[in-house]
Amino acid sequence: MHPQVNVLVKLQDLDLSIGMIEEGKENYPQKIQLLMEKLEEERGLTDLEKDRFKELQRNRRQEEMMLETEIQRIAKSEEKLLLVKTNKEYQAALKEIALAKESNSEREEKVLNILEKLDVLGREVGKRERDFDAMSKKFNKEKSELKKKLKGFERQLAEKTEDREKLLPQIEPKMLQLYEKIKKGRQGIAIVPARDGFCQGCNLGMPPQLSNEVQKGVDIVVCPNCNRILYWENNL
Repeated sequence: MHPQVNVLVKLQDLDLSIGMIEEGKENYPQKIQLLMEKLEEERGLTDLEKDRFKELQRNRRQEEMMLETEIQRIAKSEEKLLLVKTNKEYQAALKEIALAKESNSEREEKVLNILEKLDVLGREVGKRERDFDAMSKKFNKEKSELKKKLKGFERQLAEKTEDREKLLPQIEPKMLQLYEKIKKGRQGIAIVPARDGFCQGCNLGMPPQLSNEVQKGVDIVVCPNCNRILYWENNL
């Protein structure tokens, strides 16, 4: 095999490894982001339920305060009832007290309904908080694992990039330029083996003379069809 081709094969192996590592590395930040978005969505739903619970509590307190105020007002009205002097005033006071008591009865029913809702919603909030805590723990674990894998990719990428930099001085500038040009136009594959008279890049047959030249490994030979650099597989 031509010495330069031998080095370029090694370079291509490194470049393919670097490409795979970079592709894998790019996916992990996205995976972490998706986990965060899912957790934030669950946090928002949990907070929404908690806000509903707090609003119901405020409504209950407000209704109870109004109920207490009306009870005190009725008590005062009943005290005044003893002081009225005419039957008309007495009947009016009785009607006022009756209406107030009826209103209070409705308010008491409303408070009971709120308490029932609070009981149901409280259980729902508790369950959602427990679910969120479990989800949060799972997220932190998965995030930690993803970050470890991401660091592993970064470490591998640094090692492969360093190996590539060490290899570059062994390649003639014209050969490196040719390699980069072919790689760009052929989806990252610039060098392919020839096997049984066929180019393994495009799977087309080669003329016997060209196949012989590849086997000799004296000159740089490119496939007449796909323009990739060829090497004889048994020469590796």
